[in-house]
Amino acid sequence: MPYSGSQSKASSGSVVPVIWYLLNLLALPVIGFAVLVWLFMGSDQAPSLRRAHTRAAVFMSMIGAVVIFSGVGAFWLLFGNTGNFWTGAIVWAIVLHTSFVLWGIISLAQAVSDKPPYFPRRFL
Repeated sequence: MPYSGSQSKASSGSVVPVIWYLLNLLALPVIGFAVLVWLFMGSDQAPSLRRAHTRAAVFMSMIGAVVIFSGVGAFWLLFGNTGNFWTGAIVWAIVLHTSFVLWGIISLAQAVSDKPPYFPRRFL
C-alpha cells in the first residue's frame, strides 16, 4: 500500500488545547493555564471539535485545582502541621495529579483521532 504524504482532510486543531493542558500540568503551570484561558476566550470561531477540547481542558484544569487544593486544605484542617498532614497531602496531590495527567493523555488520543473528549461531556 503506497504512503500518501498529505492528509485527506483538514485538521480540526483540537490537539492544540490538549497539548497546552498537558503543558499546564507538566511543564508550564501558570503560562499553560493562561494560554488555555486565552484559547477558551477565542474559541467562538473555532470548529466544534476544537471548541469541545478547549472547554474540556479549561474545565478539567479548574476542577483539578479545586479538588487538589481543597483536599490539601481538608488534611490541614484535620491534622494541622504534622507528619500525618504532609503524608496525606503529598499522597493526595500525587494521585490526583497523575489522574489528571492520564485524563490528558486519553484526551490527546481522542483529539488526534478527531473524536470528542470523554469527560466532562455535560459541560461541552
